[in-house]
Amino acid sequence: MAKPKGIPIVVLGMHRSGTSVVASILNRIGISMGEEFLDPDEFNQNGYFEDKDFLWINKGIFENANGIWYAPPSIPEIKKGGEKFEEAIHKTISAKRKKAGLNSWGWKDPRNCLTCWNYYPEILDARFIVVVRRIVDIKRSLNATHGHLADWTEVIDAYYDSVATFLEINSNLSLLISFEELVYEKYSKNTILRILDFVDKPDRMVDKALSIIRFR
Repeated sequence: MAKPKGIPIVVLGMHRSGTSVVASILNRIGISMGEEFLDPDEFNQNGYFEDKDFLWINKGIFENANGIWYAPPSIPEIKKGGEKFEEAIHKTISAKRKKAGLNSWGWKDPRNCLTCWNYYPEILDARFIVVVRRIVDIKRSLNATHGHLADWTEVIDAYYDSVATFLEINSNLSLLISFEELVYEKYSKNTILRILDFVDKPDRMVDKALSIIRFR
């Protein structure tokens, strides 16, 4: 794999699917995932590793499309709702690229499973890490943290259907990561090595990455 130079690494996946763990690993191995993160809380004491710059844009797109994270708009609604934020996306991406220089960088916000369509003209060179987890466990976690706000199966399907369509249409490199294989000690090292290879980091960083994980 050619060494990436300033390439954005975007983490995609449903809320409570394990995207925070992946983002924290990337940040630990030297891929800047942002400067000002969403604060940790009782549901994720280790932090979400969500860059507030992108979080603000994504929340705005959802709101402008008459949606919210647990009642996501359709892809056409997202595309239309994001038109207002084209300049903000351009300025934010440009600033991140300038700061990163030749170093890879990235971000994570589950809403990007849908708003990836709005960002794509600015990140044609991006690589995507897609995090999946057993649906029953995502739903259990969502019910524990947010109650029965929505039909979680429908919401999960909307997020991942958008990702699948997006990656099918576009030819960007992508990596599928299973949360279970990441946090179960038997499989974790090999999963980390796959991530390191994907982002062109040396295998010797595996222990640094593993130190993030609380094994199940």
